[in-house]
Parts: sequence; structure tokens; C-alpha cells
Amino acid sequence: MENLKLTMFYLGCLDCQYFRLVNCDDETRRYQSPISAILIQHPTLGNILYDTGNSPYSKRDYGAHINQIYPVKQFISIEEALASKGLTCGAIDRLIFSHLHFDHVGGLNYFAGTKAIKNVTVSRPELLNACESVFTGNHGAYVKKLFDVDGVVYKPIEGTVELAPDLTLFVQQSHTPGVIGLIVKTRTEGNLIFTSDAVYTQDSWNYLIPPGGNINKTTNEFFDNIQYLKELQKKYNATMIFGHDCDQIQEWSRKGTIE
Repeated sequence: MENLKLTMFYLGCLDCQYFRLVNCDDETRRYQSPISAILIQHPTLGNILYDTGNSPYSKRDYGAHINQIYPVKQFISIEEALASKGLTCGAIDRLIFSHLHFDHVGGLNYFAGTKAIKNVTVSRPELLNACESVFTGNHGAYVKKLFDVDGVVYKPIEGTVELAPDLTLFVQQSHTPGVIGLIVKTRTEGNLIFTSDAVYTQDSWNYLIPPGGNINKTTNEFFDNIQYLKELQKKYNATMIFGHDCDQIQEWSRKGTIE
């Protein structure tokens, strides 16, 4: 049986205060927060893309607040990343968004008019939260024009969904009310669990340090989700890959395509 192929794309970085990812006393410490997307070339499901990175028009689209706190320092488009693998945006069959924050959904416009724009997976609580946020003026890290793209059709999920025996989606209630994580079974690297932003970094995981600021409503949801992830890691004997860990994302993007 043919195996799935997985490629992590490095899509540049944000320049932000480290405490916003891993709580600490030094608010002057800066961190180059990497942006990533994952391409899964699946023998039965087709080409799947998990997240799309930043908008090419971040200074215009994001507004003053986001641009002040999370300025884009380096930008690599999802279009350019796919081209490095000989693919176009039109070759993608399904988009999966871990969540709808600006640095994950910013590349959705590249898929306007493609088949993928009509097959977008997001969690139901995330979609509801994003819409409520932008329509009540409590935008946070949501930008309406980035996820409300002409022709987009969202297909919401809840709980745990097995797309194939080697690819499972699971919904987390940390960072936002519905962050989708991935469980991927590979031949060469074993089982992988992608947490997205429910856990930002390896240090956050190792030392049980939640993000600072007000990204989570309480720290309880962070710790509850850590416990849930630890149970998943044990169940699948999996390698954990975190949402904005600089060393990890650089390492996995350098691996190229794995099976």
C-alpha cells in the first residue's frame, strides 16, 4: 500500500515578545516566531494542506494592533512553498485550518476559485468563535477578510475525526475554543502529533509553562489540554510537534518530504 507523504513548510516568522508564547518575567525578550504549513499528499484523500500562513498584505490587512504586537519579519507565501514541490494552489483538494487566526488563515485568498476553497475543514467551535469575535468588535487575532473569502465553504467538525487510518483530526480547547490538531502515522518517522498553537513550544511542553498575556481565558484550559495531549502521546507513542517552536519547525522543514 502506498504511504502518505508529509512536508512541513517554513513560511517566515513574526517578531514578538517571548512571554506571549512562554510566560516569563522579561517582557523585553524578543522571539522570532516561525510560521508553518503542512502538506499531506495522501494516496486516497489527495493533496491536503494544513494552514496557509500569513497574508502577503499583512501591513494593510492586520490593523495597527496586530502589526504592533506581531509584526511579520519574514514572509514566504504558501504559493511559493507549494511551487517548491511542483504544485500550485489549484492542486490542493482540501484545506484544514488548525484555527482561524491571522497567521494560519492569511493565505486563504491564494485558493480563491480553486476546488480547495469549497472544501475547508475547521472545528465548529472555532468557526463560531471567530464569527462572534469579528461581528461583536472583539477581534483579537481574527481578521474577517482573511477567513471570509469569496466562495469559501467551511465544513465544520467536532471531537475526533479519522479521515483515514493514518490521518486523524482532534479538536482542542486551548488557545481558542477549537484548535484542530493532527495525528499522522508515517513510515519513516513513526507517529506524529501536531498541536498547533494549543502548545506553542517545546519549553512550554517540557516545563508546563502557559503563554503569557490574555490569549487563554484561564491557565486551566492550557493545563487540561496538556494532560489530554500527554495521554494521546502515550497512546500513539508519538513525537510531539508544536505550533511555533523555532528549532522544531526549522528542523522538520529541512527534512523535506517524509513518508
